[in-house]
Amino acid sequence: MAVTSVSPDSALQIPPWARRLAVPGGLVLVALLIVLVGGADVPTWLDNHLQSRMLTIYKWISSNRTSNWLFTGVFNPISDGIDGLVRAVWWILRTIRWSGVLVLTALIGWQTGGRRGMIWGTVSMALVGVVGYWDLTMITMSEMITAIVIAILIGVPLGIWTSRSARAETVVRAVLDTAQVMPVFAYLGILTLAFSIGFPPAVVATIIYAVPPAVRMTNHGLRNVPAVLDEVGRSFGASTRQHLLKVQLPVARRTILLGLNQVIMMAFGIVVIGSILGTGEVGGEVLKGLQKQDIGVSFAAGLAIVFAAISLDRITTGDRDGQRTSSRNLYTTLPAARQWLVGLAAVVVVAALTKIVSDGSFPSALTIDIKPATRDVVDWIQDNFRNGVPIIGGTQSISDFVTLHLLNPIRSFLQWLPWLVVIALLAAVGYVSKGWKLAVTVALCLVAIASMGTVLGGDEGRTRLWDLGMDTLSQVLVAVVLSVLIAVPLGIWAGRSDRVFSLIRPALDVAQVLPQFVYLVPVIALVNPGRSAGVLAALIYAIPPGIRLTALGLKEVPFAPREAAISFGATPRQELFKVQLPLAVRSVLLGVNQTILMVLATVVIAALIGGGGLGLVSLGGFIKQQQNFGQGMAAGLSIVLLAIVLDRITQAWGTPRSSTQQRGDT
Repeated sequence: MAVTSVSPDSALQIPPWARRLAVPGGLVLVALLIVLVGGADVPTWLDNHLQSRMLTIYKWISSNRTSNWLFTGVFNPISDGIDGLVRAVWWILRTIRWSGVLVLTALIGWQTGGRRGMIWGTVSMALVGVVGYWDLTMITMSEMITAIVIAILIGVPLGIWTSRSARAETVVRAVLDTAQVMPVFAYLGILTLAFSIGFPPAVVATIIYAVPPAVRMTNHGLRNVPAVLDEVGRSFGASTRQHLLKVQLPVARRTILLGLNQVIMMAFGIVVIGSILGTGEVGGEVLKGLQKQDIGVSFAAGLAIVFAAISLDRITTGDRDGQRTSSRNLYTTLPAARQWLVGLAAVVVVAALTKIVSDGSFPSALTIDIKPATRDVVDWIQDNFRNGVPIIGGTQSISDFVTLHLLNPIRSFLQWLPWLVVIALLAAVGYVSKGWKLAVTVALCLVAIASMGTVLGGDEGRTRLWDLGMDTLSQVLVAVVLSVLIAVPLGIWAGRSDRVFSLIRPALDVAQVLPQFVYLVPVIALVNPGRSAGVLAALIYAIPPGIRLTALGLKEVPFAPREAAISFGATPRQELFKVQLPLAVRSVLLGVNQTILMVLATVVIAALIGGGGLGLVSLGGFIKQQQNFGQGMAAGLSIVLLAIVLDRITQAWGTPRSSTQQRGDT
């Protein structure tokens, strides 16, 4: 009988999964050993003294703003140029009156989206006057138009550049993460020092906040151009410029227009914050209503902002399917240049007639005061939903459940874990996700947070920024998980049904454009102030991009693989999970990425209703700059570093590990 021999090498062979987990396990073990020797708290020698350095910079800027060449030769001319652009747009809008603005809106909407774009854009703009805030909203429009145009002029070229260079994408991406996640209050303090108050710092803040989606979506659209179209363009001898203009940009048009949509939404989303700088626009009415706890005023002014944003979105992005619904008539048979001349002539004539027959202001007979009705609705919601709903209980009980069973345990666990163990665990996740480079990036970001020192904590003395970071991380994790659980299924539904997407799109626009200050009031009407209220506010703001990008990813899946799956007898469920979602995973994960960034961007606003954590420290740095500017900047940078950690890990899940990485892991 033959005897089968077993070689020692095969007997001692380690399974691949065990080899892959050896390095992460070693990281955690080493961290535990260091903690046993050195203690669980962050050592005092790790403090990088960033807070004192930032306070020194603040004092230097305050002392030299009127004399140093950097301000007199750079910042002041930029400030004057931006202020001049905003006032020029404002002068045009005032000169053509409300009627001319509506005609101009209809003209642009017709050219970009046909009858549908014209109707949606014009009606939305008219509703701005109906709610009673036409003049103030025109100031906002002049500010937003200036900021959006500059953001597009910066964002689209950067998106093209990063799509062609991996190194450029790496560098620019870090800057975008900082710009998008850094709390507005953190860099608003620096902007006011550089540009004083008024339109310039508000416009610059809006540009900083709005450029990232333009870059990301342009990059995403160009990188997802089908390879076969690239090959066809090059086979015909197209130059690099021709290939970009004739092939890549037209194919990526839908994604780039979605980026424009996101730029508009992001810009209008912080319009209330800009009003703090004395711009005198409709955002100031929102803030005034909040200060007086007048929900009617806040909601009515916020609704005017929403209508203006929707109108601007519809007339700039047009029909995203590229199919205009227009009828043939005398106007449409004219050349494009003559159509514009006729349209602009109509704007001038209508504006002149309006000035002749009236004083040029929006007719008071067409306005509707929605403030009393809004107050009544909010009171009814609070009386009927906060304290009790049949079967599921009141909204307050749901809030208490989230706080007691999700937020508190996660925060306590993260703060209980030694700081070095938390770093090792997250670095291990980074290593498993994409190798040692990501693990090092994650570890360095977390060590930087630990080195931010301590901040004043009221009666409790000084509190470590690391502990506040773990508090914020617990809120972000809960908000992101809940957002993804809601956004991805809705995005799949919308991606597979154009009718569903058309129905929920207005709600997405309202949720994303409604200034964050506005929906803090309804949130407080439903639940008590606290961290769960902050999570709810973050959900409202973070879900829309997840839904949009998930739906976009499914819509961009080529029909050929779907047709092949259907021909082999795949059911709709199999087609979704075996074909569409795997091919759309990059877009879905980009939606998750944007969700994370949106959640982190709202932590400062959530601090106003008891969110606490890093957001509260960042807010305090803006309110009391002379005393707490350094603390606010340290907290803002900590939020950015948290965003980089979560962003890199989630994006790595959608990127295949290279063979080099796999060999290195083994």
